[in-house]
Amino acid sequence: MSEPRILGSVRRRRYTAKEHGPDPIDVHVGRQLRLARELAGLTQTDVGRELAMSFQVVQKYEQGEIRVSASRLFQLSALLDKPIAYFFDGFEEALDAPTAMARHEVDLVRAFRLIRSVEVRQCLQRLLHEIGGASPAAPTDKP
Repeated sequence: MSEPRILGSVRRRRYTAKEHGPDPIDVHVGRQLRLARELAGLTQTDVGRELAMSFQVVQKYEQGEIRVSASRLFQLSALLDKPIAYFFDGFEEALDAPTAMARHEVDLVRAFRLIRSVEVRQCLQRLLHEIGGASPAAPTDKP
């Protein structure tokens, strides 16, 4: 049986996550959501409770299994104190080299953000750069 024709052209089959797997953009948005949630110290249950949905929905968003709607993305950005653009940041680079932040890296960032002394933070930054062999970035004054 041939494909249905619309105005002289062949109609394309719809892209579905079930048939073709999750869209790479949805996967990236989900990864960014997970990172923002973990950095905020929230569980999937916490996010679900705040936005009146189950933790399973949050889990599916984070895995890219279901697409985050515009209104839900707005709510998530407000809850996690991130601009909407944050969820798309790095998408082009992620296509080339997908890397997720490991749990211990998230813990390290969260602990670093708890340090109130600018001097101690700068000292730790220099130490880590020396240990890692990277050239130090310009120190920041942000707490």
